Amino acid sequence: MQFVADAMLGKLARWLRLSGYDVYYSRNAKDEELLNVARHEGRVLLTRDITLAEKARRLGIKVALVESNSIEDQLIQLKRELGLRYERTPEKALCPGCNGSLEEVGREEVAELLPRGVLEAHKEFYRCTQCGKIYWQGKHWQSIARRVVRIEDKVSSSGK
Repeated sequence: MQFVADAMLGKLARWLRLSGYDVYYSRNAKDEELLNVARHEGRVLLTRDITLAEKARRLGIKVALVESNSIEDQLIQLKRELGLRYERTPEKALCPGCNGSLEEVGREEVAELLPRGVLEAHKEFYRCTQCGKIYWQGKHWQSIARRVVRIEDKVSSSGK
C-alpha cells in the first residue's frame, strides 16, 4: 500500500516509512498536487483536512481522514482502518526523511562518517540510496519497538 500525506502529517509519514510504506510527502505540496499524485499513482490520501478528504472521495481516491494529533493514535487508527503492520526492526524501513531505499552497509564503509562510540556499539548500518543518510539500530529503534508493541496491544485489546 502506498500513501500520500498532507503537510499536517509529516511525523506520520516518517513513521510509515520506517515500516516500509512508500509515502509521498512534501510540506509545501498544495491540495491539487496531493490529489493528482494520489489519483495517478493509486495512493491512499492521508489527511486531517475534512474538505480535502471530501474532495478526494468525490474524485474516487481512497482516503483516511486522520482524527488525532497523537502519533500513536494515528498509527492505531490506520492499523484498524487499513490493516497496516508496523515493523520493530529496520530491515524493511525506507528512509524516514526522503522515502529512499535503505541498503545494509559494512562498518568500514561508514567508519569515517560516524562517531567512534556509534561504531563500537553497533554492528549493522544502513545507508539511504537517495540522500546518503546513515542509520543504525540504536536507542531510537528500542523506543520504536516499544511503541509498536503498545499499538498492537491496544488494537488487540479493543477486539479490532
